[in-house]
Amino acid sequence: MTRLRHRELLLSLKSSTIEASFSVPMLNLTMPSFSFVIAFAVVTLGWGPAAVGFMAALPHLCNLLQPVLATWLRGRMSLYQIMSLSFALSALPWGFAALLPFLPGPKRDLVFGLIISVATLANSLGSVAWSAAISELVPIGISGRFFGRRNLIFGFWTLVTVIVASKAADLGDNSLTTFALIFAAAGSARLVGFLFLTRMKFPARVMKREPVPPDLTEIFQPLKNRNYLRLVAFIGVWGLLLNLGQPFYPVFLLQGLHRSVGDVGLLTALAGVGGLLTLKGWGWLGDRFGSKPVLYVSSLLWAVTSLVSWSLVGERWFWHLAVTYLVVGAATAGFQLCQFNLMLKLAPANKAPYVAVFLALSSLLTAAGPLLGGLILQLLPDTLGTFLGQSIRHYQVLIAGSMVGCLLSVHLLELVDEHAAHPPEAVWKTMRRMRAFNPMLTFTSGAQLMFTPGGLVGLTRSSLRLLRRQARVFGDVGGGIVEGGRDALKAPFERD
Repeated sequence: MTRLRHRELLLSLKSSTIEASFSVPMLNLTMPSFSFVIAFAVVTLGWGPAAVGFMAALPHLCNLLQPVLATWLRGRMSLYQIMSLSFALSALPWGFAALLPFLPGPKRDLVFGLIISVATLANSLGSVAWSAAISELVPIGISGRFFGRRNLIFGFWTLVTVIVASKAADLGDNSLTTFALIFAAAGSARLVGFLFLTRMKFPARVMKREPVPPDLTEIFQPLKNRNYLRLVAFIGVWGLLLNLGQPFYPVFLLQGLHRSVGDVGLLTALAGVGGLLTLKGWGWLGDRFGSKPVLYVSSLLWAVTSLVSWSLVGERWFWHLAVTYLVVGAATAGFQLCQFNLMLKLAPANKAPYVAVFLALSSLLTAAGPLLGGLILQLLPDTLGTFLGQSIRHYQVLIAGSMVGCLLSVHLLELVDEHAAHPPEAVWKTMRRMRAFNPMLTFTSGAQLMFTPGGLVGLTRSSLRLLRRQARVFGDVGGGIVEGGRDALKAPFERD
């Protein structure tokens, strides 16, 4: 029986990785705070900064609603049933995107707004149920390595999907029909991911409805945990300051610098490459030194790189953003992985209310970021002088202020206590000796990137060499997904 349970665990972890390889690329094409949907709203629908800001805030506003909704649903459904419902409601509305080319302007905006609202709320509910369910499945001792490998695999397919979708949008002249077909395909991919979710085995606590329906008062339990609230405060403040500018990156590229949707997609894909090259390293570092110091390091790397790079971008200097997206993508991967692991580590056995409160409170702050950013852009003049022969755009001022705030907010993380965590200096020293981070992410390479033109060329060459080394790994990943997908598709029919 022990061997059977062990086999079930391994098969479930494999199915979880396959499910993510379908679901996460879909989310990258349909989440209203991500570049692809923002590009569609700006280029095809003609939405301005205020509308883009509200759309980018929508996921965080939905997170504010989900604690009450999630608690109410848990009194009537199991975590597994809530996950299943969220998969369906996040995928099916995108079928209505096929109607967009046939609707007049105002109705088109209304239908698209309804689609993203329903799908985003479903994703918010599903993220709570999924986080609680997966924490019951994955042993804490391997969480860093497992999620690092899982993120690596689905990150590869996200990279491919974003590149293909962006190129298709360019070839289709950014037409409503082209985007409608892409959105419908993304919704279908989410349903395929749901098929693999049904192949997973979860503990009884996930599959059965709780014998005693949860009381709404359990939402207030996490508010008594000061250490947990310190983590929530850091993530919330960081999210607010980051989202002052981040949702407007694609708007700046499309409208301010007149780049194509394909260029935006390429840069987004390069961020995915940065994550792919470093995810295994981040997972190992998190297991070795603790999630908090790795979160600290990745936050600093993210903020410093973005501050310098976006301050220099303009009509003459643009393609250094390729290296920037690569480095920031790596830092983002480490940040997201360790944020998730630290959130689960600091929560007690009953994680569902803690996950719900974490998302709600951090989103309360984060949602204000894009709304405030859109307002600031409307108040600032389009240009504020020149620097090094390039115009200083209001987008750059907003992004630079956002990154300075992020740098200052990192000190809030020092207040969080993680048992047996090492100092950040140990992470820096180890990163320098790891192939995944050298030469892209060391301090020396960062200085070369920021201050010398030759450094940019050297970093690009070194990064390309590292990409070639990883090509065989990517091929193995693709083969594993295809093999696992074939087995999982056969399983339901063989069982019957």
